[in-house]
Amino acid sequence: MNIKSLNIVTVAISTLLLIGCQTTTSAPPSDIPQYENIRTMKAEIDSDGDGVLDVIDECPETPLHTVVDARGCLIEVYTSGLEMEFNGFFPPMSSQLPAIYNEDYITMVKSLNEYPKANVFIFGHVAANEINQDSLARNRALIVKNTLASQHGIDAKRMRTYDCSNNIFVENTENIDRNFKALNNESIESKQSRVTLKASSSVQDLTNLEYDYYIEIYGEYAKYCERFES
Repeated sequence: MNIKSLNIVTVAISTLLLIGCQTTTSAPPSDIPQYENIRTMKAEIDSDGDGVLDVIDECPETPLHTVVDARGCLIEVYTSGLEMEFNGFFPPMSSQLPAIYNEDYITMVKSLNEYPKANVFIFGHVAANEINQDSLARNRALIVKNTLASQHGIDAKRMRTYDCSNNIFVENTENIDRNFKALNNESIESKQSRVTLKASSSVQDLTNLEYDYYIEIYGEYAKYCERFES
C-alpha cells in the first residue's frame, strides 16, 4: 500500500469516528402543542387592609384604622367615659329617699357635671307586697330626677325615667349600697323597694344596645322596665 492510499483510509476512518461521537436531536413534530413550564402563585389579598387575608377574614369590610381580632372582626375597645350606678332604698310604701343618701347626690352631681353629655337612666322598683305598685315605682324614679334637677341643676332633658315594678329581683345588697344596713331594712321585701340610677356617656338608647359590655349592664332593664315621661 502506497502513502496516498493510506491517507485516504485514514480520512475515511476519522470521518466515521466523528459521526459516531455526534449526538443528534430530533425536532418535535410541528403538530404537537408546546407548553411552557411557568410556576403560578395565587396572590394573597387583604381587601379591607385590616391585616387579615381575605381567605380567612370573617368580617371582610371592616373600616380603616380599626382594631380587629384574628378573624378580622372588630375588637370592642372602650374609651374613657362615664359609667355610673347608684342604688337607693326606700322605707316600705314610701317615695321619699332617706336623708342618708344626701352625700350620694353630691357625688352623682359631681360626676354628671364632669360629663355634661352623659345620659341618665332612672329606674323605680317596688316590693311584691307593696300596693299601688305602678305609681309607687314611678314616684320613686321621679323623686330622684326632680331632686337632681331642682336642687342640683342637672338638666331634666338628660334624664329618662322607667317603671320596673318588681320585675328585677335583688337579694344581695352588699355590693350596691353601703348604706343599706344603716337603714335597718333586712327583709327580702325591703331590698326591692329601691331606685336604680345609671349614667353613661356612651349609651344613648336602651333599645339599641350595640356592644355586649352595655347589654350586660343595661339589658335586663331594657327588657323588663317601661319608660314613662314625667
